[in-house]
Amino acid sequence: MLNPADNMTIEELEQQLLVACTCAENDPSNLEIMREVCEILLALKREDELLAWTKRALALNPSEAYFLSLTIFALNLSGQHAEAADILLHSPWMQSDPVRCRLQLGYSLMMAGDLAAAIPLLDEVLSMTMDASSVKIRTEAEHLVGEAMLKAGDPRGFAHWLMRNVSGSAGNYLAPGIPMWAGETDLHGQRVLITHQLGFGDNFLLAACLADWRAAGASLMMTCDAQIHALMQASLPDCEIVSAARPMQLSTALPDAVQARVDAFAPHLQATLLHLPLLKAKQAGAGYRFQAYLQAPLAKQKLAKEWAQQLRLQHPGKKLVGLFWDCLQRHEFEASSEARCWAKRRSMPVTAVDRIVTDPAVAGRIHFVNLQHPLIETLAGIPVGNVSRCLSDISLFDDTAACIGELDAVLAVDASISNLAAMMGKPTCVLVNTSSDWRWGIRGDTTSWIENATVLRQTHEGNWDPVVQEAVAWLIAPAIQSA
Repeated sequence: MLNPADNMTIEELEQQLLVACTCAENDPSNLEIMREVCEILLALKREDELLAWTKRALALNPSEAYFLSLTIFALNLSGQHAEAADILLHSPWMQSDPVRCRLQLGYSLMMAGDLAAAIPLLDEVLSMTMDASSVKIRTEAEHLVGEAMLKAGDPRGFAHWLMRNVSGSAGNYLAPGIPMWAGETDLHGQRVLITHQLGFGDNFLLAACLADWRAAGASLMMTCDAQIHALMQASLPDCEIVSAARPMQLSTALPDAVQARVDAFAPHLQATLLHLPLLKAKQAGAGYRFQAYLQAPLAKQKLAKEWAQQLRLQHPGKKLVGLFWDCLQRHEFEASSEARCWAKRRSMPVTAVDRIVTDPAVAGRIHFVNLQHPLIETLAGIPVGNVSRCLSDISLFDDTAACIGELDAVLAVDASISNLAAMMGKPTCVLVNTSSDWRWGIRGDTTSWIENATVLRQTHEGNWDPVVQEAVAWLIAPAIQSA
């Protein structure tokens, strides 16, 4: 058996896996060999290959706890959340470990879209975890309650979602000596430091709330990733924007150069990105929406306008639509299995993209612009035709925003680009998998959070065929053709 403490190289693990798989084929009823295969796959961070092995093991012994646990994990990774929930419902752990089992069940049900069952179940976990020994589980349950409420379009979920700042699912900065915002609504005369976290798309979406903070009278300084610094400066002229690396751990200290800027700003309060919606969303009720605000720097807008004019001359009479289909994290081995598999589930195969861009009804009306970053183009693949590159020297998000500003619409999977386009006020069609992020809701072709976004949803995990057909219909619809 593989010893998890062994300091084995990738090559050695691969060789060990080959040997173990061969042994399993020769001795198909040996659970210990199957366990070894699973251990090696975990060590190799190839968790997306676990499911076939765990199901083989459970066919031999349906009550084996090790393989039951891994099966639930693997099912959730692959988007088979309803099946994971079904196993949990009939699991002996429901009685032996009711709190943790209900937490896992609540997560699976939420991701499966059964919010009516998930939210009460997670609330039940909260009521079962009042003692100090259950703080970690309670924190995670509250975070999930918040996410489920947001999926349902309920802005009260933001108060619970804030627990990501405690659960460890999102790193954050903690500036020493500056009190954290505690819900004050009158911020006149207050200088507030906003520290960033999460991904680019979250930053684009949640920073829309800064308008609420300015309206409440606050003077603002906000940190952000270097890749979006110029874009945020151009879009938030009333806010001092400071470039800083994204914090990956809880309560990370500010970098020295950033701390110096913060000291000069002398803030009265600090808030994280997750705090931003709390100022107004709860009071606004179910009608709260994120308002478009992003715009590229003027110099980049000028370059993009010249580029777009040339492109339109080359494709007279056609609309220009941005296209984004591949999430970078699915190619990053160093990312966690959850991040890689989630990115893979959100990404559309280039073969499906080909069917959209070459559809005769579409190709006669629309020319597409590839919004994938040039550095990952070889990973994402290149569509067969009817697609041009955006600005030749695209590097940072202000370049991408300048390009999007000249387009008629954007068609994108759930990624930073769909958030960017939507927060620029551009007609945006978002193609989502069966789970979808909270901001896109869980049903219908709209979202309660973003006004100008159309959402097209998978009905079966991994099957993009109906979504392709719906995307074609959206592209040739009068609303886009008259844009």
